[in-house]
Amino acid sequence: LKVANGSDVTILSGTVFTIDSLTLTPSSNFTLSNVTLSKSATIIHSQTNPYISRVYQFSNTSNPFSGSILMKYSDGAELNGINEADLTLNIHNGVSWNAYNATTRDGTNNFVLTDGLTGITLNELTLASQFAALPLTWLSFDATKEKQTTLLKWSTASEQNTKSFAVQHSSEGVNWNTIAILPAAGNSTIAIEYNYVHTNPIMGTNYYRIKETDLDNHYSYSPVRKVLFTTLEQPFTVLGNPVANGILVVKLIELTPLSFYTSDGKLLWQQLISSGIKIIDVSRYAKGSYFLRSANYTQKIVIQ
Repeated sequence: LKVANGSDVTILSGTVFTIDSLTLTPSSNFTLSNVTLSKSATIIHSQTNPYISRVYQFSNTSNPFSGSILMKYSDGAELNGINEADLTLNIHNGVSWNAYNATTRDGTNNFVLTDGLTGITLNELTLASQFAALPLTWLSFDATKEKQTTLLKWSTASEQNTKSFAVQHSSEGVNWNTIAILPAAGNSTIAIEYNYVHTNPIMGTNYYRIKETDLDNHYSYSPVRKVLFTTLEQPFTVLGNPVANGILVVKLIELTPLSFYTSDGKLLWQQLISSGIKIIDVSRYAKGSYFLRSANYTQKIVIQ
């Protein structure tokens, strides 16, 4: 399969798309752009799991895929000595390998079916032995806008010697900043869910990923998620600006930490203020310009 530069191929939700014994059935529309899908006997990105001599490779990492993947294989030499009952779908997402528990292993008809995949970017796919377990098996990673914040949720199917999850943020998807570190389960064979709330996203596109680090300091990354903020709801409104008679009146939509600064950035006061209309005495400050700030919103104040 080759999709030329500037062209798209969209597999509609629920469509069974098969090419060279690889079947993709997306649960939402899946678009391939400027990509070639080929088959090889060896992987490009190294990994520790023994794998069969059938590897599907995308020349460019795909858009996120959700749905099911069925991969057929041949008996004999292609199995590389791996027991058919142990075959597990392994996907390289462009950054790291991850294993996904099979829904169906059929040794008679020679296929492995994996359902329930969510938001997985595809770079390389193969079947590998589940006994040589990867340190981490991702289930999902989602980023959702909630009012002025981003809710990040991720889950793992299993963990082995995992140490931590670093939540990373970027404004352009290239340079990343760690905004939080959460402890990992360490060792687990059951599904575990994690979450984190990013309280100060930027205006525009916010990129997120999770960096998982093992106890031996090896690490892997989740797929990247994007959240767009076109407008940020103002957490407070100044009622009457310029301010007269030394009385600043502020309306807050919820409990909010506010800071008051001089025009050159000197902090004058900072306090947590409850929702509602609040009267703040600013009579002790000289006439001029000031700034009232919350975590992600700033308003210029003029005292007369």
